[in-house]
Amino acid sequence: MNGGQPRGRTPRARARRPAVALPRPVRLIADESTGSFVTRLAALNDMPVAELMERIGDGERPMPVQSTEVYLNAPARERLAVLGGSSVSGLQRALPHLRDHYLLDGSAGPAWQWPQWQPRGPLFLVRACDLCAQARRRPTDVYLVSVTRWRVCVRHRRWLDNLREAGTTWLSLAALPEVVQAHRERVALERRVGAGGRSVFADALHITAFWWNVPSLSPPAWAARRRMLTEPAGSDLRIAPLVSYPETVRLAGGLAARERRRLRGTWDANADQAWRKLIDGLLREWEMPALLASLPLDRWADQHSGPVASLSEERPSRGRWRRLPAPFPHTVSPPETQLEELTCLPWRFGDEAPAPDVTQVWSVSGRA
Repeated sequence: MNGGQPRGRTPRARARRPAVALPRPVRLIADESTGSFVTRLAALNDMPVAELMERIGDGERPMPVQSTEVYLNAPARERLAVLGGSSVSGLQRALPHLRDHYLLDGSAGPAWQWPQWQPRGPLFLVRACDLCAQARRRPTDVYLVSVTRWRVCVRHRRWLDNLREAGTTWLSLAALPEVVQAHRERVALERRVGAGGRSVFADALHITAFWWNVPSLSPPAWAARRRMLTEPAGSDLRIAPLVSYPETVRLAGGLAARERRRLRGTWDANADQAWRKLIDGLLREWEMPALLASLPLDRWADQHSGPVASLSEERPSRGRWRRLPAPFPHTVSPPETQLEELTCLPWRFGDEAPAPDVTQVWSVSGRA
């Protein structure tokens, strides 16, 4: 596979009948994993997944769809499109791992790999909202490729994740409308400013992780939101991004405002002082100890204070609707890049809590 995917054993080329559309096509679902799609297609046509994969191309054996992904080469992708009654371009738009940079290489005939332990990079598969998927002919559960370990269904007010705790795969947000609103605001931010919006949200999320990992820094609102969850919520790791979501999104907006001015070349000492007053105001509003809570923000600002390269036409323009390129030290990454890879910060939810030394230099070790 391009981009470092292990190629494994090259299947032996053999004669194969032309692919023929199956009687019952499944409807495409945006961001669905390829493994989930072929599993739905097989179930709807009353055949084992292994039989469908045999029609697609050469491979070894299917794996559990809830935790692994299947990768195809170009000829196998074409056969899957025919079998599923779709076009290749339609499959590419809906299924992220059928895009060209995820294809296998090294075989002239149709081939696929369904690795158990070696997916291409971190693989987050989150179960789709079953209410949303009801109209998509889904005889089996649907799994989506996600840039985070969780997703939000705004329509049905659900928090969905890839953790199978307490017998549930989603948590109701009916009692937490601020979390649903925060998700709307995050989507609007990323649509408005583009790659830079994804980068600053990734950084804001991992600044929030620092605060979560140190209980004395966590805003009181987080504990209050946890008490509002009606279902068994499971571990702290599961609910951490949920209860902190509103603060994370507001912080991302503050980071984006700073980066827009810095990349535009209008950032100076006065602007920096005004921005820090704004952030301190947020910390006071959230009832956090400003001095200690600002430590991860100082680390972030240090990383985002280097010289700005010439941006020419990519320079952020004035006005509400303006694009923000990925700010240094970030680089442009595909939209499906996981946020844990996108951030320039080292902290993750569940890391061992840092302890200050005599010089107040904080360190973090371990990773969830």
